[in-house]
Amino acid sequence: MSRFDNIDIKLEKLSAKLGVELIKDRPSYPEALRTFEERRIDWVENGINKAIIIQPTFTSTGVDSSNWNFINLAWIKKGHIAQKPGWIKNLVYQKDFNEIENGIDNLLKESIMNLQAVKIEDVLNGNT
Repeated sequence: MSRFDNIDIKLEKLSAKLGVELIKDRPSYPEALRTFEERRIDWVENGINKAIIIQPTFTSTGVDSSNWNFINLAWIKKGHIAQKPGWIKNLVYQKDFNEIENGIDNLLKESIMNLQAVKIEDVLNGNT
């Protein structure tokens, strides 16, 4: 059973609305490195790469699946390289997954508002 069972349908609906695929658990990574669950919705709008990411906390000793993050991220690429500093906003930072699960509707709505408002200047300057 996936911890995302109760929210995957909402993530899939938003992905479909945006015309992109919901990325589950880093499928391009080797199997041995896929030791945790994660969800990600990525798209490009007006030349800006945008993402909604739900992932556990990464520490110097590994993955902490007891603390979760809900992240809005925007960046630009030159060639295939992401340019720094980028733009990031943590809507949930190192909290129990239930906080994400219980607030998923509002988190997704806020994410879309946040990411639609991001301007190229914000991404280039790292404004949040």
